[in-house]
Amino acid sequence: MFTSVTKKTFGKASLIYFGLTIFLIIFTIVYEKFSFGESSLYMRGMFIAPLVAAVISFLSGFNLSWIKIRVSLLLFNSAIAVIVSACLIKGIVEVSGRTTTVDMPYWYVAVGFLAVSLLTGFAKTK
Repeated sequence: MFTSVTKKTFGKASLIYFGLTIFLIIFTIVYEKFSFGESSLYMRGMFIAPLVAAVISFLSGFNLSWIKIRVSLLLFNSAIAVIVSACLIKGIVEVSGRTTTVDMPYWYVAVGFLAVSLLTGFAKTK
């Protein structure tokens, strides 16, 4: 059984990721406004993951990406969500003036999701 993901799905996903990018930019600006002058590179760069995802999703509509089947799309979406969560956690900790390694498992899981997404996307289906 083969489940196809259509161009309409990719266009909708691109718009959702772009909207999420705008939201994260606004969230970062508001969060830093109330953080007494402290900032975090992770918090400021949090919007990059959904922006890259929007571009990849848009390119998938033209068959220029590995996201061709539903499983690879879902794993890719999960990886982006984990990356944004990792940036948010690390950013909040850095703005509070502390350091921690609690965000490391997030990065490992995100890399795992991306790797499995790539493997399933490039796998030949019959």
